[in-house]
Amino acid sequence: MTDPTPHPTPSFDFSQEEFQRVGTRVLAAMWEAIQKGQTAPIIAPARGDEVRALVDEPLPRQGIAVDEVISTWSSAMLPHCRQNGHPRFFGYVVTSPDPIGIFADAMASAMNQGLTAWRSAPGATEVERLVLRWLDELVGFGGVGSGILTSGGSSANFHALACAVHKADAAGAPRHQQTIYMSREAHVSMRKAGRVLGIPDAQIHLIPVDERRRLRLDLLAAQLDQDREVGLVPSAVCASAGGANTGAIDPLGEVADLCAAQDLWLHIDGAYGAPAAATTKYAWMQDAFRRADSLSLDPHKWLFAPADVGCLLLRDEEGSRQLFGWESEYTKVTQTDPIERFAFFDHGLEMTRRFRGLKVWSILKARGADGIIEVIDRDIELREALDDRIAQEPELEPLGSELSISCFRFNPSSAQTEAEIDELNRRILETIVHEGEAYMSPTYLEGRYALRACIVNFRTRVEDIHFLLDEVLRIGRAE
Repeated sequence: MTDPTPHPTPSFDFSQEEFQRVGTRVLAAMWEAIQKGQTAPIIAPARGDEVRALVDEPLPRQGIAVDEVISTWSSAMLPHCRQNGHPRFFGYVVTSPDPIGIFADAMASAMNQGLTAWRSAPGATEVERLVLRWLDELVGFGGVGSGILTSGGSSANFHALACAVHKADAAGAPRHQQTIYMSREAHVSMRKAGRVLGIPDAQIHLIPVDERRRLRLDLLAAQLDQDREVGLVPSAVCASAGGANTGAIDPLGEVADLCAAQDLWLHIDGAYGAPAAATTKYAWMQDAFRRADSLSLDPHKWLFAPADVGCLLLRDEEGSRQLFGWESEYTKVTQTDPIERFAFFDHGLEMTRRFRGLKVWSILKARGADGIIEVIDRDIELREALDDRIAQEPELEPLGSELSISCFRFNPSSAQTEAEIDELNRRILETIVHEGEAYMSPTYLEGRYALRACIVNFRTRVEDIHFLLDEVLRIGRAE
């Protein structure tokens, strides 16, 4: 009989001493990444071919020393990472990750739990179900913590609309007759979800907004009536608790009233803004949250968790089970205890899921809800300070702000066309990003090029706000 293993099989294990030695090097590299993330440049100028050349090579056939692998993290990759944790990073809705969340993420990798069902990962499953209840309580959804942790808001929005469309299916509405509604400011992920779910593009209605960029309730009601008159079937309304453009919040209470009166599924996209409902200033959003069928929120946006972790909270857990529950020989759950028979794969697309909840649990335990709310409050106050400074500068024009996002532009007193003002602000932004001392993202508001600053960072201080505006003024005046 032939020996199937004539040569020793390589072992990937470390001894305890080697594990600790390598771990020390990894911790040093992580510390370097965190420290570099707080210094300029926020992103180093580089060409695509230059960055590719640093890492591009044929498939390795023979391994190299682990120390060399770790060195490459710092030498080739870190210099060309955007420093999202920098106190003057104001681009997009990207947070500064809490160090305890970073450690928890590493621990989750060591545990390597696949959260398919309770039987596969009892401890991790109970932690994630607890995290769902905590997030529910934090933002005032008012349920019992039903839902699922996802890769982010896009996935959460997809799962929510899938549940809504499936409910309409069960009521006898064919997909080609269903319609969904959202403001034209709504996140693109919801439009993509509608298309993937088989809703015709023409029946994904983007409702116009008012001067504060909020969904127009009167136009929503009119569109609903018009669609029903021609035989279409409304299946969901998607409201925003903080748009990505200006942070605009739709009239959530009025939308909830309309959906209740017409028995419509209400999904609230709170991927960015939902945590603000835990503050005194925005607690009014909780009333609508308690009446929504589903709510998305991203701990990796404004709860300071490392990417990736999103969350979908659901009012009716049974509805998601009817959609996603699918029994097969290899997934059959035989436990009868109500705790032990729970399976996450009955409530979402994924089978094996990463233990995302550990970093959220760790941050909530280490910082406490009150500590997190205090930082969210401060970010909102910093946006207000930004708006106050903009109002004091004649050359700066406010274009829209809410929550922790402010959009504005440099608009000199000298007569210029809109196209010239757009081009001037484009050059201002490009210069700021190139110099690397601060970072903003652009957007367009009513056709106007806008400078957009988003503050979801526990490191940002008021001095950083003034630095940003000083730079905009300096560059704008020099153009």
